Amino acid sequence: MAIQTKSVRNALVWYDDRYTNRWLGAIGSNVVAWEMPVGLPRDDQSPYNPTRWISTTAGTNTILSSTTSGDRLLITTGGTEYNGVNIQTVGSAFKIAAGKPCYFGVRLAVGDGDVGDYLLGLCEVDTALLAVSGAHAVAVTDDGLYFYQLSTESVFKFNNELAGTITSTSTGVTTGDSIYHDFEFYYDGVSTLTAYADGTAVVAIATGLADQALTPSINVRAGASGAETCAIQWMRAIQIV
Repeated sequence: MAIQTKSVRNALVWYDDRYTNRWLGAIGSNVVAWEMPVGLPRDDQSPYNPTRWISTTAGTNTILSSTTSGDRLLITTGGTEYNGVNIQTVGSAFKIAAGKPCYFGVRLAVGDGDVGDYLLGLCEVDTALLAVSGAHAVAVTDDGLYFYQLSTESVFKFNNELAGTITSTSTGVTTGDSIYHDFEFYYDGVSTLTAYADGTAVVAIATGLADQALTPSINVRAGASGAETCAIQWMRAIQIV
């Protein structure tokens, strides 16, 4: 990989020359950026919940700074079906709007992709992005741009959700066995949002895009008896406003 730079609306953006959609960072007075840090800060009163995130849980789960080289976060659910954790960054700093290019990306590995529910992306504030109990289903209330996999399905999908109406596309990526995969999307600031899986474009959407303020979001739930894991190497969102 070689890092290249370009100017986007008077901001300096650096990107991966193998995947030109993959923004690695940006500098400028009009840049809004968030990246999952190494060594997540903790609240002493809630030792499993990182500060700067709003967390809701069902059952006993852990959210830990990873001790595995290359990883930043490890989420482990409780061992009972529907145990899980829903976490979102405080605030809603990102919004798909004309003239404001936006990038989101995450590299993750799940321990057993055929029996867990996973959702990662940018969503409106919502305490239960996945159904809390009774069904393995997406439960995003209104708007979101996110990748997800349910225990009843075999591949990750990408959803553009506007006011509760979902446009869903399969990424073709089967997860599990702790194999890392990259999921990303990029909005060009003009009309089109393109979603990518492992560097390959899977869908381009030009109408009906989510139009509310969004925040980085993660939900992981157990799909059956036995704990599920989600390890994240990196996760970032960058927008030029």
